[in-house]
Amino acid sequence: MSYQIPAAARLISAPAVCRMLYMKQYDPDPAIDARIRRAVRYGQTRWAEIWFSVIMLVVGLTCLMPWPTFVGPQYRIITHYVSEPSAGLIALAVGTSRVVALYINGRRGRETSFVRTIGCLLGFVFWLAMALGFALAFPPLSLSAGIYTVFAIAELHSSGRAAGDMAAEDTFGFRKRRRASAGSSTAA
Repeated sequence: MSYQIPAAARLISAPAVCRMLYMKQYDPDPAIDARIRRAVRYGQTRWAEIWFSVIMLVVGLTCLMPWPTFVGPQYRIITHYVSEPSAGLIALAVGTSRVVALYINGRRGRETSFVRTIGCLLGFVFWLAMALGFALAFPPLSLSAGIYTVFAIAELHSSGRAAGDMAAEDTFGFRKRRRASAGSSTAA
């Protein structure tokens, strides 16, 4: 028994089928297009950034509650440098700006990767400060020191991915200027 092409598929021309099967071109530069294609193929999404932004929002809101949350001896180093409301405001501001940047980035394209990179780096500093605060308060050793260290490393990884998006979209115009200067030097 041979395979029969459905009637609806016969209405589409061969070039149209080829265009549908052809992969989307992300950038006219083949090297950049290949790098973006690899990132898409391996599923490097922004979900880690989204979740860490939400976690930071929750930490900020929790710290701003009217009851004390920085209680216990493991918080003594952190409270020496920053008050609970200040930590809450920092976490809330960074988390909110990251959620907004990720929303804009997902709706409009790749315009906010610079804000995403800065947000990831601020998240890295925030989680690293929390991890160091818990680690330096030893004894007692708190599970939070290990958890916040993993958060900091994950934020650093996310900042590398966001910086890769910055390079792909040519945020600072380096590639455009390099192409323009190469074109003007060959014309002379």
